[in-house]
Amino acid sequence: MSAISSLSSTVSQPLSTTTPVTTNSKSAAWQEFVSQRRPEVQQLKDALQSGDLAAAQKDYNSLVALGNKFNESNPFPRADRALDFNAIGGALQNGDLAGAQQAFAALHSTFVQRPATSQTTSPAPVNLSDVSASDAKAVNVIA
Repeated sequence: MSAISSLSSTVSQPLSTTTPVTTNSKSAAWQEFVSQRRPEVQQLKDALQSGDLAAAQKDYNSLVALGNKFNESNPFPRADRALDFNAIGGALQNGDLAGAQQAFAALHSTFVQRPATSQTTSPAPVNLSDVSASDAKAVNVIA
């Protein structure tokens, strides 16, 4: 028996290549959180759009409670969204409906996907019939 086959028989091999349960349960908890957060955010949006300050404050507090339920300090863990969400709360606390609407618009804009823009431009095509024999010495053609 060779040293390699002897070594492979004594080294334990993994029984499974599946993801650990803790990762799956975290993912499932996050999906549940997001699915519960979505209608709450819609209610807040509707209250702000209708100008109902009291309902907006109630909906904001429901989102805070939902975040607490899922051990999140803010229902929007991403920093820019958390700041926008906190701005909504501050505006509502001050009775500033317009400020809350503006902060909600900022929060909403972080979820809107913008079309990808090309940062690089391709060079303009060269018409080889316009190149004279004297220019041909300076032209690099790549096939």
